[in-house]
Amino acid sequence: MNKHPERGMKLAALAAALIGLLAAFVFLPMLASALLEEFPAYQKWYWPCLIYGWAVLVPGFAGLWEFWKICVEIGRDNSFSQKNARSLFRICTLAVTMAALLAVGVAALCLLGMGLPMLLIAMLGFAAACALVALLSNALSLLVRRAAAIQTENDLTV
Repeated sequence: MNKHPERGMKLAALAAALIGLLAAFVFLPMLASALLEEFPAYQKWYWPCLIYGWAVLVPGFAGLWEFWKICVEIGRDNSFSQKNARSLFRICTLAVTMAALLAVGVAALCLLGMGLPMLLIAMLGFAAACALVALLSNALSLLVRRAAAIQTENDLTV
């Protein structure tokens, strides 16, 4: 059995953070520039849309930080704790925030007449993925909270 499971989890968190940074500072500007070549009339929306994209990613990085804290607790052999349950619930809240920001972005693009079908589909797909992360992290939060209560009760019994 793996003596340090948190190491792989931390490595995955670092990889996700790196991918997020690449998305924020390489992919998004490249996509925005490519769209400007096709639609030069959108020039005035370049920076507002780029800042919006960065704002959408902020809750994701905050969620990775919460995940990192869970990994630290797992490394301390404190997997089932109220602290981890709170972190999982914060991940849920952050994922819902990302999904909402993406949905608002889709609505704004449609209202402004800038709704390119592939962009809207991608944004809605990411919003659905965020909603799924929220659902799963909320379920895990409830399970970890219950497990922590049972563990505390058992510790008191011994």
